[in-house]
This record gives sequence, structure tokens and C-alpha cells, in this order.
Amino acid sequence: MSASNISSSNTIKFVYDDGIAIPYIVRFWIFLVSNILSFICCLFVLYQLLFDSNLRRGLHNHVIIIVLFMCLIWELTDVPWTMSVYLYEVASIQTPTFCMIWKFLDTTLYTTIAKLVGWASVERHILIFHDQWVSTKKKRFFIHYLPLIFIVLYGVVVYGTITPMNNCNRPFYYFIPMCAYSSCVYNSLTFSLYEYVTGGLLCSVLIGFCSIFLVLRVIFQKRHLQQQIQWRKH
Repeated sequence: MSASNISSSNTIKFVYDDGIAIPYIVRFWIFLVSNILSFICCLFVLYQLLFDSNLRRGLHNHVIIIVLFMCLIWELTDVPWTMSVYLYEVASIQTPTFCMIWKFLDTTLYTTIAKLVGWASVERHILIFHDQWVSTKKKRFFIHYLPLIFIVLYGVVVYGTITPMNNCNRPFYYFIPMCAYSSCVYNSLTFSLYEYVTGGLLCSVLIGFCSIFLVLRVIFQKRHLQQQIQWRKH
């Protein structure tokens, strides 16, 4: 880290405010307790899904298994690193490479989990109302497995490529989570807008709309079947 960056970092340290009126030490204990509980829950649910053959073979559980594995990675890397900043007020490893790895993991896991849950909201309609679409191995590969593979690889490849791009020489502030680092690619308004839409807005809309629509479809179909049964009685 250059002398200019160190000077800039020290100056900003006194004026930095993330807008959260909770002291670092309080955040540390909140993260510690919640992370331990979350880690235990993840392990328990994963154990049930992986060691029960019926649950493991269920197509609707595959996306949950992937999400839980990603949550475990998050709980073992991103969260402890953030807790270190809250406890010691400095990153556990003070190098640009570490900050980039931290940013890569945080962004990849966050956006990939959001995309996976968004896709799961769509896939539920397929598995419930159009199960013939996944009735063969070939159909299951293209409709079920390929989207999951694409979503995971997309996050790894895209963020693995853009995260190290620091041609604009952003400084690293080691007293802030992820060193306050972001790739210079985000200087592009077009890419930032694309990232906002695909990584956040679209996923939220899909999750909300598809979940509500699924409940309505189930209610309407149930009423429709009841009407048919009543009609046959007459």
C-alpha cells in the first residue's frame, strides 16, 4: 500500500460513517451469535437433504442444497472476516489481494444465491404444473440441471474476471469490511445498471411474483378440481 493510500486511509477513518448507528463491538456479537446458529441450522438441513435418499433425489431440493453450501462458504469466510473488522477495527489480512478475494466471494455468493432463489421460484411452477417437462433425463438436464450450472458458473466467471480490474487505482481501506473495494468496472453506468437489474431487481420481482402466482394457481386449481368432483356427483 502506497504512502498516499495510507494517508488517505487514515484521513477517511475519522470521517467514515456507514449510516448504521450500532457500534462495531455490538455488531461483532450480533454476527457471532447469529452466525453460529445459522451454521448449525445449515449443517442440520444439509445432513437431512443429503443423507435421505428420497429428499436427495427430489428435484425441488437441489437448488436448496446448492444455496445451503454457498451459505456455509459465506459463514466460514465472509462473515468471520467482517467480524474481524468489527472486533479489531482492521482486516485480518491487510493486502490488496485479500481484499479482492473477499469482494469476489461476497459479490459472487450474494448475487448467485439471489439468482438461484429467483430461478427456484420459476422452477416450482414447472415441477408442480408441468412435470412432463422433466420426465426424461434429457429434459431434466436442459430444464433443471443446466440452469443451475449456468447460474453458478456465471457468477464465478463474471466476478472472477471483473473483481481484479483496478486500473483506476482504487485505494484499500483496511478498517472497512471488504476494504471498501469495488472493481473499476462499476465506474460504467451501463454495467452498474445491468448489475442492479440482473443481480437484484429482477430476482426480487421473480421471487415475489412467482411465489404469489403459485399460491393463486394452487387455490384456483383446487377449486376447479372440487367443482369437477361436485359436477360428477350430479
